[in-house]
Amino acid sequence: MRSNVRSLVALALAVAVLAYPTTVFATEEGTAAEGAAAGQMDGRANTSGPLWLGAGCLFGIFAVGAAYLITPNPPATRLLGQSSEYVAAYTDAYERAGKNEQTNNALIGCLAGYAVTGVIYLLAAAAAASTY
Repeated sequence: MRSNVRSLVALALAVAVLAYPTTVFATEEGTAAEGAAAGQMDGRANTSGPLWLGAGCLFGIFAVGAAYLITPNPPATRLLGQSSEYVAAYTDAYERAGKNEQTNNALIGCLAGYAVTGVIYLLAAAAAASTY
């Protein structure tokens, strides 16, 4: 009777040891994918659109260059207690999404600023031509 119990325990341990690595790898892949999705969403949400839009209006192409060169940093509180795969995927996705968002907003502001400047010059030229 005892040898049967020992055999069953040994079999259960062998199955657990063989099944453990596949469950670890399956959760790590999901964790990295979850980190990338969360990082992309947070990178877009945490970027100050009006700030970069205004910078683009005021400083033009220089603001677009700055938006492209400045890399946003993810909040450390979102990374506490996470696996290294999650942290790497989250950080990479956060930086890419944040940089993309701030560059797009600065470019829109830059184009809007140039358009407003162009309209002002056209109005000034029309006013000057009508006075002569």
